[in-house]
Amino acid sequence: MKTNSKTLQVLLWIVCSLFMTGCRNMKVKYEGFSSSSSASMRLVESDLRKYMAEVPGAANRDYLFCLDQTITDGSFGFQLKDNQVRMFGGDEIGVTHAFYTLLEELGYTFDVTGVSVPAVKKDLSLLTDKSITPKVRWRGIRQHVNFPMDISSYSIDDAKEYINSLLRMRFNKIAFHSYPGQWYETQVGDSLALAGNFFYGDTHFMYDSEFLKKHISTNDSVFCIPEAEPIFTDPGKRSRFAVAWMQELVNYAADLGFYVQMSFEPRLASVDQAVQTAEDIRKTYPRINALEMITEETGGWGPRCTAEEVKNTLKTYFPSEIANDSIVCAPIQPQQTDLNALYTQVGIITQAIGQLQAKETFGPELKLGIYSTITRYTNGAYRLARLTLPETQICLMASHGSGGTATAVADLIRTADDMRHTEIYSWIEFDGLMYLYQNSIDGNARLMEHIGKLLPEEQQGSILYNHWRTAENRTSARYAMTSTLEGETIPDVFYEQYAGRLAIKDVEKYKKILALLQQANDHSRTYLGNIGFCWMGAWRSGGSFPWMNKEHVQTARTYYFEAGQLLAELIAQIDKTSPAYDYLAFMGNRVLCSVIYMDAFLEAAEIRTIRKEVDGSVSESEKLRAQEICNRALLLFDQYMETHAQMMPDRGCEGTLVSIWNAPIRGLKVYRSQLGGVAPEELPHSDTPVDAPPLPIFYND
Repeated sequence: MKTNSKTLQVLLWIVCSLFMTGCRNMKVKYEGFSSSSSASMRLVESDLRKYMAEVPGAANRDYLFCLDQTITDGSFGFQLKDNQVRMFGGDEIGVTHAFYTLLEELGYTFDVTGVSVPAVKKDLSLLTDKSITPKVRWRGIRQHVNFPMDISSYSIDDAKEYINSLLRMRFNKIAFHSYPGQWYETQVGDSLALAGNFFYGDTHFMYDSEFLKKHISTNDSVFCIPEAEPIFTDPGKRSRFAVAWMQELVNYAADLGFYVQMSFEPRLASVDQAVQTAEDIRKTYPRINALEMITEETGGWGPRCTAEEVKNTLKTYFPSEIANDSIVCAPIQPQQTDLNALYTQVGIITQAIGQLQAKETFGPELKLGIYSTITRYTNGAYRLARLTLPETQICLMASHGSGGTATAVADLIRTADDMRHTEIYSWIEFDGLMYLYQNSIDGNARLMEHIGKLLPEEQQGSILYNHWRTAENRTSARYAMTSTLEGETIPDVFYEQYAGRLAIKDVEKYKKILALLQQANDHSRTYLGNIGFCWMGAWRSGGSFPWMNKEHVQTARTYYFEAGQLLAELIAQIDKTSPAYDYLAFMGNRVLCSVIYMDAFLEAAEIRTIRKEVDGSVSESEKLRAQEICNRALLLFDQYMETHAQMMPDRGCEGTLVSIWNAPIRGLKVYRSQLGGVAPEELPHSDTPVDAPPLPIFYND
């Protein structure tokens, strides 16, 4: 039967009328609020009318949002009685979490990528009351905001929507870390040190790639926050723009009720300069709840130092009884790298915090952070911090990746009292593997298991997770949310629950896929560290191509390939209208990208076989061979970019595309120029075509 346009209009009017009637009959009330017009409640009301109108039994109800300030442990929940749905929490963000818990119980699933709407919604009247006391009081994300694939390339509206997603996931804390020169201005002597050095000051150009210009429409020649590009070449304007952008984002997170933390690195500045920078940041960001001073990434590659130098540093910054502590002194050897720089920074920070804490008007809570990846060094630094600042929260980033963090935290934090005074930084993804699909779940499960043993009946104070890419980390971010709310969560149980939510029927195959991706992740972090490091500086001299062991690359490739085969089988069983399809198809796309990336390295690793003459020159025959090696690898990188570009649901995906062009691809061109005598701008070509791996390419319809 055909439906004419007038009939269709009438039907649409009826549907809209019914929808609006349902919405109008949903009465929203507040209890304990000074104002119901907060940013968080506006978001909740919008989502309530958007989602609850679709739920059976939800119309003609009173929805009471109750702020109960007697609740101090972050608990939240909902109660259904008669015609009322009461949602409660101890603070505004807790009340919002009660609402999103209600929606989750009805079948909606909130991820860092947005919401999955169930095909069939549960009937509201069938729900029972629910209350949650989170295992972790303050839980959320630590944003380094330093690479093109993270939110530091987003428009402010997109960055705010990212914050909205964290709220809906029931996170309640966010930390922003600024490396020097990025997100704050500070007075240094007679000069003002500017902000705005996005991505460590590395400019990610696009002008030399027609492919990039085709796929990235919001930038013309330089990849950055779109609104920043017109003023990119003006350092002063760019600095003011960066500060204003971050101010707006910090204020928005604060408006939503997030605990907002900002951190910076005093490094080897004087104590007075550390105090000055802290004051400047406080004035710039008056809405932050905490300011953290953290050591720079130390632990094994810094300047060499003697035992005498380290002991002199201890005498300079710490009381003698602390400087002679056996745990503090344990890592000191006659000669070592970095330890003196690490202890010096802890000393500068402790003294700066002491001065600032003496000022009654300073404002935000002060914290000391330690980023050190050599456990024996970290153990000494952590001991120094705990002895010097016994009541101050210590923020600990003890390793790279979730697996390393779980192992390091178990070695470092052995008492309940230490755990109570420690904020843990773990990882959803590791930036050394940025161009690969990652699975961090096993490591974060082990971390929560250790916390559960030390604090079986208590909350952990705070856990934050590093990540850069958004869409690629949907599963791991969901696990981070689940485990910090519920405590120890066995990965297989989580996979089963998540598969159920997304209507993935072959759960066993899904679990096998995630297990293979976990193996790929763990193997790559252990044996191929920084194979996917996205910092441009790591590739300026060519990068790690000749340093990677081909056997280890092949092992990782095998894990990814097997996962891709299973994904293809699983996706073939799923209807394209299912919420599982987009999720699995995107995963399949990025797993294929990971296989191609490993293939490119397998080709490029042959660079190590190029023979040089005694004087360092390369023969003509070897030049030709170097050209062929590099060109074949570059053609594979072209395949990576083409495959990746097929599915780019967010701005960070564009950032990854730009990053791979400016980092590993440019590095390979350096080798081609050095060894093969080919100009960097020359397009790659090979007499022997490179074959794509026999996996399906998934793309957005």
